[in-house]
Amino acid sequence: MNRKSVNPASKLEYKRRIKFLVKAIIFIAALFAINTYHAEILKYGIGENYVKAARFYLYADLWVSFIRLGVVFYYKKKHKLSRGTKNNFVLGIDHIANILHTFILIGTILMLFNIDPIALITSLSIVAAAIAILSKDYIANMINGMLIMFNGEVMIGDEIKIGEVKGKVTDITLVNLHITNDDEDLIYIPNSLVFTSQIYNYTKRAIRKVSFDFDLKNELITDVSAVEKYIIEALSDYQQYIKDDSYMLRIIKINENFTSLKFQFVLHRHSAVREKDIRKVALRKVLQYIGEEKV
Repeated sequence: MNRKSVNPASKLEYKRRIKFLVKAIIFIAALFAINTYHAEILKYGIGENYVKAARFYLYADLWVSFIRLGVVFYYKKKHKLSRGTKNNFVLGIDHIANILHTFILIGTILMLFNIDPIALITSLSIVAAAIAILSKDYIANMINGMLIMFNGEVMIGDEIKIGEVKGKVTDITLVNLHITNDDEDLIYIPNSLVFTSQIYNYTKRAIRKVSFDFDLKNELITDVSAVEKYIIEALSDYQQYIKDDSYMLRIIKINENFTSLKFQFVLHRHSAVREKDIRKVALRKVLQYIGEEKV
């Protein structure tokens, strides 16, 4: 019996919910103990600053986790997203939650040493400004990453082209955009470069046009329509994904020894098939045609 495959993102989200439930039980129990036995805790020589730090961490961390879970659940419910769907908005909320968790941890550590975090930030405003100037590129990358996540122009799973890089968006972080090209190479592009570059988003265009160029020696081209029919027949397994009558073989340029051709067709808007898979089959069929004609 075949087991139903579980989407990794769905599995991760399920683990997060279980983790939150366990954490909520432990944190609420700890808060109840601190509030109920506050006087007894102080009698054991534990300082008030430790109690305040523990209470702050438990409350703040629990609330951030709860709000993150609630926002993600509401968003997925509203947009009817299936379980495990990777989405820019959810990714952005996760990054914001992680940043808040980090700030909470830093604030807790300061409180353990009886240091008021707000007073410290106020007194170190000049130092903070200097740090911000030195790390402005990293901060700009983070801000641009957030904007990319929430504006929806580039989504995880989109086929895009930035400069000479073309491929599928596999992840968006606070620093880089991850793209996997046709050779399965993972390429990292800084968010600041993405935000200021011209982007071709092939997924969001009105039609999904697939095309490729190839050259044939003039003696092999006796009938262009025969070449076109040969390639179309090679794509018979993919006909359900391709729009009828969208096939076209065009002559781009006729040279002295060879002719440049372009074959193109249009996929249905929501076809799950990958463009590179169809292109690979068609190109191999062209090579097969050349081999057969030479014999």
